[in-house]
Amino acid sequence: MYKDIDINEIEKLKKDQEMMSLKRAPTNMKERFGQSNKDFLEDEFKQKTVGLVTREEFKRKRENIDNLVMQDMKQKQEEETKRKLELKQKRKEEYQKKTTLLSFDLDDEGSLQKSYGKNEHVDTTYLPDMNRERKIEEMTRQLAEQYQKEVESQKDSLIDIQFQYWDASTGSKSLRIKKKMTILEFLEMARREIIRDFGFLTEFSPEDLIIVANGMILPHKLSFYDLIAHKVKNRSGTLIFSFDRRKVQAKGQEYEVEVENSTICKIIEKFRYEKIKHIYPCSKWENVEINKYL
Repeated sequence: MYKDIDINEIEKLKKDQEMMSLKRAPTNMKERFGQSNKDFLEDEFKQKTVGLVTREEFKRKRENIDNLVMQDMKQKQEEETKRKLELKQKRKEEYQKKTTLLSFDLDDEGSLQKSYGKNEHVDTTYLPDMNRERKIEEMTRQLAEQYQKEVESQKDSLIDIQFQYWDASTGSKSLRIKKKMTILEFLEMARREIIRDFGFLTEFSPEDLIIVANGMILPHKLSFYDLIAHKVKNRSGTLIFSFDRRKVQAKGQEYEVEVENSTICKIIEKFRYEKIKHIYPCSKWENVEINKYL
């Protein structure tokens, strides 16, 4: 009966039995405190090879032990990798839930990155805010540009100014100019207008003349816009210029003009004024302080 049993089957059964015994090693290892899985398998190997064994049996048992050690190391490595990934994900979720003024988030590599933001429930207006400052700067720039455009538009608007030679020996004349025209430029235009009646003015340049409006001597450097925008007044508190808006037609187009009806500007030579400035009405004239408006 024994002759019918295959030797190879017996060897296979023995090998399977040994493998099952070795696979139970990790569980039995718990009974041996302080002993690693590898050490335990080595002890098992020594026990299994006590006594006389063939070379083939020794080699097979050695390979079985080595394979189990490698499997155990691989399993531990996978468990460690999984544990690190779970820890990384947990830390990332915890940081994302925080609602502080400065929040820190994990990037794809697991390193911390700063992300700046506001807690809507906390008053942070007293803190520096780069976004808010940029918005304020942008709004300031836009308002400055808008204001400058409005100023330029005002400077280009038209006004009518009445004037005459200071002794009032002739009637007054009127010139339509832009507000941005300076007093010196206006004196040149006015001189050309009245030179027909006062030919001696050909000997004088605009710098040799002065102009008086409502008792105030106007500086050459100021423009009419400066005087109007700053609402310059005379000694009694009356505005030097007061305009009424009118619509006029010119070259088939209608546009608005500001007309000065209450003030007639007087033009006089500087040298003459110096001679009679102590005599009325010259004695009542005052200089506009240019430093207030430049």
